[in-house]
Amino acid sequence: MNEKLRKHFKSLLNIPNVLTIIRLVCVPILLVMFFVFRPNYLPSLCVFVIASLTDLLDGFLARKFNQITPVGIVLDPLADKLLKSATLFCLAFEGIIFWWFFGIIVAVDLTMILMGIFLFGKNITIPSNIIGKTGTLVITIGIFLSFFPSVFAPWYEYILYAGFGVVFSSVVLYVSLNYKKVINALKKKKEDKSFSDKNNEETQKNK
Repeated sequence: MNEKLRKHFKSLLNIPNVLTIIRLVCVPILLVMFFVFRPNYLPSLCVFVIASLTDLLDGFLARKFNQITPVGIVLDPLADKLLKSATLFCLAFEGIIFWWFFGIIVAVDLTMILMGIFLFGKNITIPSNIIGKTGTLVITIGIFLSFFPSVFAPWYEYILYAGFGVVFSSVVLYVSLNYKKVINALKKKKEDKSFSDKNNEETQKNK
């Protein structure tokens, strides 16, 4: 195991990252609970609530004990997006929300996930912004209310749309604020690689 992998593995062992991994594990459990017990939504709702609470707890612990890691910065939003997308898929399957809304959410989340994976592969980590976290919280509330459509319709839809509007605004802000930072970082890495390759060539010639 090389030094880079060892470093990433070690950073996984703190409590906030373990909670994030638990949230990731909750995603397939939620899907199984939903389709096994439907139209009884209570089991899947309980999994969703537990997973959402780990999101609040891991962020709090990471900040309080200074355990914010590059791995956590990538895994935390990934877990949030997978949990959100899986739950919205279930709700769309039941006709509680529209498929087009689910599709838009997945498209935006998939774009952010791929961007995060790409940047992580380049050793570039950009933390989530407060607007995105606020939008995620609003959508989480909307999803919770969606499990009770006969009680909260049509308000849960309005809350979901409002949450998406906030999230979309955060994506635009994310790209606009970090575009130059990412480009400059990629240029620097390319220059460093070229310099390293040049030194290696000179070393080989001198042997």
